[in-house]
Amino acid sequence: MASSARIRKSPWAGRLHDVRNDQTIIVRMADPEVSKLFALLLERYPEEEWATFVRFGWRESNGQLALTLAAVDVPEEGDLDRSVPHVAIDESYSLRVALLAETHPHGVGIVHSHPKDYQPAPSQIDDDMDGYYSEYFEGFAPERPYVSLIVSELAGELTVSGRVYWQGAWHSVTRFLAEGVPLRTWPTSPSHGRAKPLDRYARLTAAYGDLAAERLQRATVAIIGAGGTGSAAIEVLARAGVGRLLIVDPDTLESSNLERVHGSTPADASAKRSKVVVAAAHVRAINPDCNVVAIVGSVPQTEVVDAILTADLSLGCTDQQHSRLALSDLSVRYLVPSIDCGVAMEGSDGKVTGQIVQIVRFLASDPCALCRRMIDPPRLAQELMSQEERRRRQEAAAAANAEGRAGGAYWRNTPQLNTVGHLTTVAGAMAAGYAIGWLTGRFDPPFERLQMNLVAPWLGVTDDELQAVPDCVCRRVRGWADQGVADALITAPHHWTAPTLIRNTDAGKPI
Repeated sequence: MASSARIRKSPWAGRLHDVRNDQTIIVRMADPEVSKLFALLLERYPEEEWATFVRFGWRESNGQLALTLAAVDVPEEGDLDRSVPHVAIDESYSLRVALLAETHPHGVGIVHSHPKDYQPAPSQIDDDMDGYYSEYFEGFAPERPYVSLIVSELAGELTVSGRVYWQGAWHSVTRFLAEGVPLRTWPTSPSHGRAKPLDRYARLTAAYGDLAAERLQRATVAIIGAGGTGSAAIEVLARAGVGRLLIVDPDTLESSNLERVHGSTPADASAKRSKVVVAAAHVRAINPDCNVVAIVGSVPQTEVVDAILTADLSLGCTDQQHSRLALSDLSVRYLVPSIDCGVAMEGSDGKVTGQIVQIVRFLASDPCALCRRMIDPPRLAQELMSQEERRRRQEAAAAANAEGRAGGAYWRNTPQLNTVGHLTTVAGAMAAGYAIGWLTGRFDPPFERLQMNLVAPWLGVTDDELQAVPDCVCRRVRGWADQGVADALITAPHHWTAPTLIRNTDAGKPI
């Protein structure tokens, strides 16, 4: 990599090997930007390199920096020298990107390719360039991260290395996550557990291949909700060999849950064990090699969001409006793809007329939950109220009804959706199956919002494809991370109990 601007030798040259690894650095990417990025970088493959400047949103907390691809500043004709096989950048391109940085809140970065089957290891020239640009862009985008990534295709897989200049020090990228594009982090993608016994996953590898099984072992899936649908999804993922499961739920197990929750026992209900404790213990029994993180909490609490940002994708398995809206917001601003699932039963005159399964895909470029009209504002508002405010509103509604006035202005009673174990198991298993397809790169969910009725002819399958509302905030802040917080679709109320990381998963025994 070189510059045609006759850049002087940077004082950083030869010093970039002092890269720190004491902070978790995650780089997330999603369409349409990620497709544009890789198509551009591989434009001259397999022998010649290419490059582009990019913009990143970011979020820092507790030793973790999550970077999200917000835009690709595609080179114009003459910005890069096509007459040479390496990357040579014209000074006008650098200046244009620097001046643009004064008009937006994002960090600036550069991504370039190495030839096929060459390691994406930084060269001395790359060191020199990164030292120069980290100082150069600091003058236009102070106190923002500078990001440098290298891409190459190794053994048939896209492999990426990266380093970030942040708060006066260089840090290596821990992990790359790209929506729909399996990536390997160089020099190695971490494995979450011990090597898998091959016979345990023989059927899966026969169907999807050894590489797919390896990708599952490297993957993290966040499951939001450990009830009926969530517990079914957790079991499928654990048996498939997913290396790390992040399980989030604020509730304890009750006797009425036993008909639906996989892995639960009457003893769990009697002891009022947390649902995430029950789920984690069940995973241990199924697959002791799986790394389980269990959190008593809810989205979008800060600590829960930080944990979800480490996941390849999330599964929404609750019947709560705030969870659905929060996962939609995470897919837009933080580029975490999500599959949301839900169920309902309908009936009349003693007959079951509907056993409804709904599975919704939330990608960064998809319409958000608000655009899709999936959120009921009064119900959402009631979910976010404190217990005291709920009590006062219910009392006001009762008093209004007693006086012949409309009590619904104060409180609206929403009936509990009927669910049964076979229905929640179907929905959770389907959601987990689509997650496996994503993680392995073998198939994608072929729908945006799928609804099916298990007792209707031909299952009554429909796919509700809606266009995003043109002026919705989800069109403006894709990949903006914390820099788009003013346009967040939802925030956690202050009265919620702080999340707790569970460190015991089986009757008080330590992990």
